[in-house]
Amino acid sequence: MDNRTIDDELYSIVYQGDISNELDTRLKSLPDIDKTLDFCYQRDNQHINLLMLAALEGHDRVIRILLSHSSNVKHLVELTGIVYGIDGIRVFHASALWCACDRGHYTLARTLIEVGGASVYHGPRNPLLIDATINQRFDTIQFLIENGYVDINRTRENNHPKYNSLMISAARGYTMIVAYLLEKGAKVEYKTRKYNDTALGCAAMHGRLDIVQLLCSAGASTSMKNSIGETPLILAFKNDHLHVVDYLLDLTNNELCIEELEIIACSFIIPRRGVSNIQPQYVRMVDLIRKSFKMRQAKNFPKTIMKPIAAYNFQQECQTIEEFDKIQHDHDRLYIEALLIRERILLPKKTIVLCDPLLIRGEKLIEQCDFENCLRLWEHTFHLFQNMNHETSLHRFVWVFCKMLATNVSISPQLFVQICHLTFEPSEKNNKNHSIKNALCFVTIASMILERQTLTEEERLSIYQWINDLCRQQRRTSCGQTLLHLSVNDQTYRDINYRTNEIKQILNFPSLCTTQLLLTYGNRWIDVDAIDISNGNTALHIIAQSTKIDAPSIVKLIIDAGAHGDCLNKHKKTPFDCARNTEIKSVLQKYQKPFLLKCLCARFIVEQQLNYELTWHKGTQLNNFIYLHGCITK
Repeated sequence: MDNRTIDDELYSIVYQGDISNELDTRLKSLPDIDKTLDFCYQRDNQHINLLMLAALEGHDRVIRILLSHSSNVKHLVELTGIVYGIDGIRVFHASALWCACDRGHYTLARTLIEVGGASVYHGPRNPLLIDATINQRFDTIQFLIENGYVDINRTRENNHPKYNSLMISAARGYTMIVAYLLEKGAKVEYKTRKYNDTALGCAAMHGRLDIVQLLCSAGASTSMKNSIGETPLILAFKNDHLHVVDYLLDLTNNELCIEELEIIACSFIIPRRGVSNIQPQYVRMVDLIRKSFKMRQAKNFPKTIMKPIAAYNFQQECQTIEEFDKIQHDHDRLYIEALLIRERILLPKKTIVLCDPLLIRGEKLIEQCDFENCLRLWEHTFHLFQNMNHETSLHRFVWVFCKMLATNVSISPQLFVQICHLTFEPSEKNNKNHSIKNALCFVTIASMILERQTLTEEERLSIYQWINDLCRQQRRTSCGQTLLHLSVNDQTYRDINYRTNEIKQILNFPSLCTTQLLLTYGNRWIDVDAIDISNGNTALHIIAQSTKIDAPSIVKLIIDAGAHGDCLNKHKKTPFDCARNTEIKSVLQKYQKPFLLKCLCARFIVEQQLNYELTWHKGTQLNNFIYLHGCITK
C-alpha cells in the first residue's frame, strides 16, 4: 500500500472519529509516525493535519490517541494551517486549539491545553482571548477565563495599540462582554504601555455611553490621562460624542474637570488648523462657560488670571459669571476670552496646541489689515513657544512687515525694533540658518523703513543700534556664511520659501542697501574677509559672480570697507577670477594690480612653505591674513 493511500485512510478514520477503534493500531504500524502526524492535507481549500481535523470535528478520543503517539507533542499542537472558520471565512495560521474553540468543542480544547500543552496565546493574529473578544465569541471567552487559562488584564493584542480584551470590547461597544470581564476581575485602571490608553478612554472615544456608565460604576477614574494628556472627557469631545461629554461632566466635579470643561467650551468657537467650514457655536460656548463658573463657585475654585497684555488688547479673563454675562454677545471679545482661558490652562502643561489658534487669529488680523495687533499677538506667541521649549521662527514677522511695505502701511519703528530684538532670544541662537537669514531680512526691511518713513533721530539710532548689536554677535550659518555673505548672495533670495511671492516682491538679494547698513553700523564687528566653509569664498568672491545690476556698486562698497581683492578661495581663485562681467572685472582689476606689499609678502610665505605658525599662532590677525593668501587652497 503506497503512502498516499495510507494518508487518505488515516484522514478518513480521523474524520469519522475512529468509529472502528483502529487508529491506534494503524499508527503503531507506521515507520515514521511523527512525519504522518505533521503531514498537511490539502482538502477543500483547507491545509490541515490530522490533529486539526480531529479538533474541527470534535473527536476528543482521537485527539488523545494522536497526542499519545507523538514524540514531540509541543511541536504537534503548535502546528498551524488554513481552515474555514465557523463563519465561513478562511483563516490562516490556525492551530488545532483555535479550531476546537472556533467549533465550540471545549472539552477537546481542554485536552489540547492540559494534555498537549497548547498555548492560548498563539492565535491566527492574536491570543485566543483577544480573537474571541473581537469576534464576540462569548462562549470562548468564558471557557478561557472560567478555567483560568488566561490573564484578563495582561493578555493583549500582538500589534499596536496592544489593547486587552476589556479595552477592545469597550471600544467596540460589546456591553455584555465588558460586564462579564468586570465581573471576572478585569482592572478598569489597566493602561497600555506605550499610549496609556484605558478602557474608559476607549469607550469615551467611540461614544459608547452605556459602557462608559458601566466602567464608571466599576470605579474607573475619569481623570486618567493618556500619553498626550487627554482624559476620557477630552477624547469624547474630540470625537463629537457630546452625550458622553454631558454624562462625564455631570459625574465629576473637581477642578481638573472644570478646566477640561472650559477647554471644551473654547473649542466651540476656536477653529483647529486644517478644519474648515465649521461655524463657531457661541451659544454652546457661553452655556458651558456659565456652567464652569457655577461649578467653580460651588467648589470654591477661584481662577488665577494673567495680567493684561497688548497681545490680547489688554483684556482680562472674566472672574465672575456676572462679568462674563456682559460679554456673551460680543463675539470678538468671546474669542479673546477663549484665548485667555486656553493660555491659563495649557501653558503650565507646555501643550503646543495652545499656539495654533494664536497663529490663526494673527492671519485673520492681517486679512483685516490690523498688522500691529497681529505683530503683538505673534510676539507673545513667540515667547510662548520659547517658554514651552519649542522651536521658534521669525519668518512670520518678515512676512507681516513685507505685507505692510507692499500696501504702504507705516511700520512703527518702536514695534519694529522690539520685534527685531527677538533675534537675540535664546531659542533663536539654536536655530542657526533660519535665524541669521531672518535677521538679515529684518536688516533689509530696516533699510526700507529708514528710506521711506520720516523717523526721529532717536528712532533711527535705535535701528542702527540693533544692527550694531546683531553684527557684534558674528553669527554664521552651518556652512560658515556671515551676514555679509548672505547679503550679497543670489542664493539668499532663492532660499526664501515662506510666503514666497509676497516676500520676494519686497526683498531682493544681493542687496546694496542691506550691505551698506551692515558695513556702516556693524563695521566694528564685520569681517569683510571672512570665508565660508564649503568653498572658502569671501563676500567679494560671491558678489563678483553676480550679474545683478547693483553688483558692481556692492563690490566697490566691500573693497572700500577694506576687503582684499587678492584672497584665494579653495579653488585657487581670486574674486577677479570669479567675476562674470566686465564691469565687475574692471572694478576688481584696479585693486588687484599692483598688489599691496603685505599681500605679496603673504603670498611669498605661502609659496615658500615657511612655517609661520610658530611665530604667528592660529587665530592671530597675521595668521589669518596669510591663510587668506594661499593656505586655504591647501
